[in-house]
Amino acid sequence: MVLTFLDCFFLKSNQRIKDGIKLFMKTKSNTLPIVSEEGQYLGLIVLKDLVKHLLKEENILMKDLIIWHEPILAEANPLNVEFDEMDTIDIVPVIKTENMEFEGFYIKEEIVTLKYEKHRELVHELNQVINSSYNGILAINSEGNIIVYNTAAERIMGKPKDKVFGKHISYVDPDKALLDTLKTQEVSVNVKRVINGYDILSNRSPLIYEGRCIGAVGVFVDRSDIEKVSYELESYKKLSKELNDILEASYDGLYICDKEGRVIRVNSSWEKICGLSREYTIGKTAQELIKDGWYDNSAALLTLKNKEVSTTMLEITSGPKKGQIIMATGTPIFDKNGELDLVVVNVRDITYLEHLKTQLVETMELSKRYATELEEIRLQAKKMEDIVVRSPEMQRIMELAIRVSKVDSTVIITGESGVGKDVIAKKIHYLSKRKDKSYIKINCGAIPEHLLESELFGYEGGAFTGAKKEGKLGMFELASGGTLFLDEVGDLPLCLQVKLLRAIQEKEIVRVGGVKTIKVDVRLISATNKNLELMIREGTFREDLFYRLNVVNIQIPPLRERKEDMEYLLGFMLNKHNQNYGLNKKLAAPVVERLLSYNWPGNIREMENMIERLVVLTDEEQIQIRHLPVFLQEELSASKLVTLNSIIPLKDAIEEVEQQLIRKALDKYVTTRKVAKMLGVNQSTVVRKIKQYSIEKHDAS
Repeated sequence: MVLTFLDCFFLKSNQRIKDGIKLFMKTKSNTLPIVSEEGQYLGLIVLKDLVKHLLKEENILMKDLIIWHEPILAEANPLNVEFDEMDTIDIVPVIKTENMEFEGFYIKEEIVTLKYEKHRELVHELNQVINSSYNGILAINSEGNIIVYNTAAERIMGKPKDKVFGKHISYVDPDKALLDTLKTQEVSVNVKRVINGYDILSNRSPLIYEGRCIGAVGVFVDRSDIEKVSYELESYKKLSKELNDILEASYDGLYICDKEGRVIRVNSSWEKICGLSREYTIGKTAQELIKDGWYDNSAALLTLKNKEVSTTMLEITSGPKKGQIIMATGTPIFDKNGELDLVVVNVRDITYLEHLKTQLVETMELSKRYATELEEIRLQAKKMEDIVVRSPEMQRIMELAIRVSKVDSTVIITGESGVGKDVIAKKIHYLSKRKDKSYIKINCGAIPEHLLESELFGYEGGAFTGAKKEGKLGMFELASGGTLFLDEVGDLPLCLQVKLLRAIQEKEIVRVGGVKTIKVDVRLISATNKNLELMIREGTFREDLFYRLNVVNIQIPPLRERKEDMEYLLGFMLNKHNQNYGLNKKLAAPVVERLLSYNWPGNIREMENMIERLVVLTDEEQIQIRHLPVFLQEELSASKLVTLNSIIPLKDAIEEVEQQLIRKALDKYVTTRKVAKMLGVNQSTVVRKIKQYSIEKHDAS
């Protein structure tokens, strides 16, 4: 039976009684729902109320006759509606939502009829369940008459149901044990008895309804059957556990279907691969899983059809694993009669395997990139091991060094002796792509002129007296693929400057005593503490070589112009030499002040030498003023005094100091722009002062 749902018969609140009666005549119902003009449910109208008011007052509106009756929501099951026996309303109104929007109504009589049918089905099903039970079940009513007597009870009691049903309990059980339960209303568990020659075990319980005892039920079983079943159950449990352990240990997904294609077991790997829980899957057929949109094919169905091992590719089409490609193999299991009994399906996610392959390639590439990045980070961090960068100028220099390390342009590093030009050069090399190749340093001013050419370019065997028979590789060849650092390049003789220029331009050299050109791949970095522009004007340095070397110029300021770095350098060097010698020397505050006030003409090299000497030679743990060299002990006071031979007007003294400062600055920095920068004034001020004091640039030199 299907419930009738009516949505076209309803009254409106603004209708008159006559209109309402006409609508009632179209239906068999004595009650109709009434809605507002907006379609909201207001309540019900009863036909007899309309008739009664029709005789009295025909012009009243429907809304004046509304009676309230609780509706149900559209998604509610009408079979769950409880009815009052005295309620004369014959429909059940239905609304869409909580805001009372009217949907339609059900006929109450149909609901009651359907409920009765469902009840009969339930009783029938219950009887089937009771009769299918292996345990004997016997129930009596409050008078002791038998009302339930299943097939197992017939077997144990030895009397057929048609002879027993409705009889008193004493007819089958002389002890009338259930009457005791009826009387005491107590539960009895695991009671041992002998009935009809069977050694039975029974449980008895009272039947309670609305607080009163309406009967009693007994459930009993042959104890020998229990023992047999118990043994079989233990064996089954053991076998089941072993099977389950084997299934769960499999890396591949496994599921088992019966001969109808219904899933009866899956393992956890199958859940992970397919994205379906075993709770959802077990009990469903392969056809249902395809129909529900979980995947587009089934190895189980192929195996059931072909009755042989079948392999297929399928795609997960829904759920968290959507898009995964699965390889599934179904294996048939036959019973002793050769009939197909089970299908075991093995699944493997080949998308994942392909993904692993792709991931492996990507990971290898990523590892290479990370290794490169880590190496760069390591090298950038390593630069801080022997370079202290705190001042803005040094930070700019280090940023420039890092930037030029990424290209092969020639670099010249200028600055006073001891400022760390060789350290910057080394850092450029170790931050470059040539870091794994050679870094060769040669001091052009420390090697005699007659040996410098062979050191740079090498020589062939027998090139000159004392030459090795097999010849010798020069620095250019040794540094090929790497970096060649020419320190003190300003001391390079003019005759070698030509050969160096050719090596830079042509990227090839000729050994001393040789005629064959040799290709070289060298990153060239040079350094000098001399004014190469002045040397060009004096004719001691080639202009064309200067431009080849000076593609990128890194000028390192002297330590006295980097006050921000001094304190950190002192701490860095003190810690370094303490670690080298296993000591723990400290600098007293006055010592730090004295060292910071010193001009350090020898720059970082002088500071390094001074700190190492103080760490090694000082007996006390804390280094005091008295441990400093004599010239440093007097430095603070000397630096703050100005010696005057005679008293002169203040204006003349200021002019004299200005002239000296400008001359010294011009001598060192040559251009008025650089002089202005170092003196902290505008370039126009420097030009004006030069004219004021009639200073010529050659005079300054």
